[in-house]
Amino acid sequence: MSKYHPISSYDKYVSLKMSGAMWFVILFLLRPYLILVVSVLNRKDKMLLINMFYSDRLAMSLAAVAGIPAALLIYAWVKRNPDAPSFPRQVWKRGRLLLAISAALSAFVVFVPLWLGAVHKVTEYGWGQFVISLLILVVVYRSQYMKDCFSDWPEKKIEE
Repeated sequence: MSKYHPISSYDKYVSLKMSGAMWFVILFLLRPYLILVVSVLNRKDKMLLINMFYSDRLAMSLAAVAGIPAALLIYAWVKRNPDAPSFPRQVWKRGRLLLAISAALSAFVVFVPLWLGAVHKVTEYGWGQFVISLLILVVVYRSQYMKDCFSDWPEKKIEE
């Protein structure tokens, strides 16, 4: 692990905290769930926001499936402490792979309605989603901070 991160980058367990970029990536990949929650809260037209971002319900469902690896990372982050069981530890260790899978699936989801004939063109939002998903793939594998953060898990202190 690189030792070139400022002290403010560490949490109370002396493990690297998730950066703003990591939070942005995870929130972007979890956007189908956020859109669904906001849509349910909209009392006038529950489908308005969903229809604005997704071409049909299939696209929304596939985007939600693409967000599952990112949701697993949120679970691991919540459980991230020295006494955590093995599963969150293993999920966290594979964080970059999970983000890459989620981003690749998110990029793929853009074209599924087109291939199935449900739509005749990809919308501007779809192209934006595609480009951002590809950028996420680049960031996930180029960022030394992400690599260090996902390889860092709080260890139990040895009592002397």
